[in-house]
Amino acid sequence: MNKNLKCVIFDLDGTLIDSGPDLLNTLNYVLTENNLKEINGSVIGNLVGGGAEAMIRRGYKHLNTHLDEKEIPSLIDLFINHYYKNCTNQTKLYNGVLDILKFLNEKTLICLCTNKKQFLAEKILEELEIINFFNYIIGSDGKTPLKPEVEMPKKCLKKFGIPADQVVFVGDSENDILPANQLGMFSVHVTYGYGKIGNNVRADLVIKEIKELRKIF
Repeated sequence: MNKNLKCVIFDLDGTLIDSGPDLLNTLNYVLTENNLKEINGSVIGNLVGGGAEAMIRRGYKHLNTHLDEKEIPSLIDLFINHYYKNCTNQTKLYNGVLDILKFLNEKTLICLCTNKKQFLAEKILEELEIINFFNYIIGSDGKTPLKPEVEMPKKCLKKFGIPADQVVFVGDSENDILPANQLGMFSVHVTYGYGKIGNNVRADLVIKEIKELRKIF
């Protein structure tokens, strides 16, 4: 075990859970409720991530439809209410997630840092029966700036009084790698999720399967 590593922070969507189908179904619900057509699942990777508002904006943009800024709060409410009732219909853990959580649970603190609403993240973790693996969960609270800003992962550091260079941050998108790098955490990019990493963004480690985290612990 690497004794210098005291904590691992995970992103949620596209990292621990394959939530794309339920998120797309919810986005399509919002669109059809507003007399717009559904979006085909083939472009799901371009839509998922960043929270409800980001997905709604991407959905409207994909359909080349004007989005009235005044309508955004009500669209978000519609999205959240529907998603809350349907957030684990098709959502599942990625291969190896349960095993790696069991492995890490014996060795380090485990945190979750997601742009998803806090109560939604907790509901999903509860229903997928992995919530007890986490020592700290931080999601969107409507006040703290979302990733890629650094405030959310910084709360994990403050919670346990751990320096950034003793923390691993695991995620599938720039929203995870950018703040990890900025804070001086060891950044890990998982390539199986929905996120994208630009050519100018470098993770300390790139893995194809979550079980590869065993390499550094």
